[in-house]
Amino acid sequence: MKTIEIDEELYHFIASQTKHIGEDASSILRRLLKINQPVKTKINVVSQPETQYTLFNDLLDSDLFINEKSIISRFILLLGALYNYNPALFSIAATSLHGSKRQYLAKDKKSLETSGKNTKPREVVGTPYWVISNTNTARKIYILESIMSDMGISENMINQVINIFSSQIK
Repeated sequence: MKTIEIDEELYHFIASQTKHIGEDASSILRRLLKINQPVKTKINVVSQPETQYTLFNDLLDSDLFINEKSIISRFILLLGALYNYNPALFSIAATSLHGSKRQYLAKDKKSLETSGKNTKPREVVGTPYWVISNTNTARKIYILESIMSDMGISENMINQVINIFSSQIK
């Protein structure tokens, strides 16, 4: 495999085209450029609940998530996974979610900065979204639960994700 250097904007574009967690850059580029993917000998048909299960378990079981000590980084990883699961549903859920005085997610940093003091916006990597990071863990859980619920994620899956997310807090 060869290594190439690309600029930040192109990297974010490629990352935003991810269809599932773990999809590598070569597969994304092959799909976008309509170059044949390597032949697969087995075709799996997956229902939506199984897709949810795979999506979140792949992330929650990943070394990246398990070894991450920062709660905000885990939070951002989960938001990125939700966006990549279904960008359209995520966008609807994200725009409808806000506190009484604060906006929690936005497509630009400035909108979050003007919605409250000390919001400390952070980019949700691989998405066009920013999220406030200056909230307690309970608020982060509320944000995740709300978005997942609005996206139609099963209650069982929401509970599983939240329990693992919460149990790994050190």
